[in-house]
Amino acid sequence: MLGTATAVRGHLLVEEPGPWGEGGVPASRLGDELTGQLRAAAAARGVKLLLIRRPDAARRDPAQDRRVFLVDCRRGGAGVLTRRVAVADLAAAVVADDGWSRHADPLLLVCTHGRKDWCCAMRGRPVAAALAELAPDEVWECSHLGGDRFAASVLALPSGILHGRVDPSDAGAVVTALREDRVLVEKLRGRSCDPVLVQAADVLVRRARGLDAVDALRPARTEAVAGQAGTWRVEFRSGAGALVAVVREGRAPAQRLTCSAAVPNHARTWELVSLDVAAAPATAVEPGPAQR
Repeated sequence: MLGTATAVRGHLLVEEPGPWGEGGVPASRLGDELTGQLRAAAAARGVKLLLIRRPDAARRDPAQDRRVFLVDCRRGGAGVLTRRVAVADLAAAVVADDGWSRHADPLLLVCTHGRKDWCCAMRGRPVAAALAELAPDEVWECSHLGGDRFAASVLALPSGILHGRVDPSDAGAVVTALREDRVLVEKLRGRSCDPVLVQAADVLVRRARGLDAVDALRPARTEAVAGQAGTWRVEFRSGAGALVAVVREGRAPAQRLTCSAAVPNHARTWELVSLDVAAAPATAVEPGPAQR
C-alpha cells in the first residue's frame, strides 16, 4: 500500500445523495452538464473533485440544499471551507471566491463507489457505517479515491492522510487517530499532499521509528542515488533532527490490481535500504521531481 495516495493539493467535495454511475468522476442525478462544470471548476482550482453522501440513508434528501467543501491539503496551509447551496446554484457557487465559511472540524471520507469497483462498495460501506456510529457529523461516503484493492480506503481531511484495508473493527482507532492528529502506521497508504516517492519513504520511516503523529515527519529534499537505478535519498525533518532514508523502488509479481481488473499487472513496491540521522537539521524545500 505504500505510496498509493493520489497526489493532489486539495479536493472539491460536492454532496450528491446518489446513486453514482461509472467513471472516476461519476455521472449522477446532477446530470452530465453540471458534472462537467464541477470537473472544470475543480481543475481550475487545481484540486480533485469527489462526490460525497451521508452513510445514513435517512440523512440523504435529494431535494435539500447540498453541502460543498473546498479542502486545501498542503502542509502549512491545510484547511476546509464550506457552503450550503441549492442544486441550481452549484455551478456558480463552486467557482465563487466569496460565500465560503471556515469548517473547523476534520472530515473522514470512505470510498464506497461500487460502480467504479465493487471492492469499494462491499468493503467500504460497512466501514462507513461503523465510523458514522462514532462520528456521524465527520463521516461521508465518497466517490473514487483510487487503489480499489486496498478497500476500505479512508481519507482524513484536511491532512490528506489515507488509510487502506480498514475494517469495521478499526473504526474506533480511526476516529481516535483523527481527533488526536495521529495515523495508524500499519494501515497508512500515504499523505495526498506528497509525491508518491515521499509518501512511501514517510511510511517506511514511520514503521522503522514508530512515529504516528500526523506531522512527525516533514519532507525536506529528495534526490536520486547516483549509479543505483530506482534508488532515492529522501530527507525529512523530525523532532529528532534530520532523518535521511534511502529507498528502492521495485515491482511486485503480476496480479489483478483491482477487484474488477480483467488482466494482471505489476504494482510498484518500496524497500527501506537505510535510515540515518543527519549531522545537521535539514533545510526545508519543496520535494524534487519525485516519482509520482
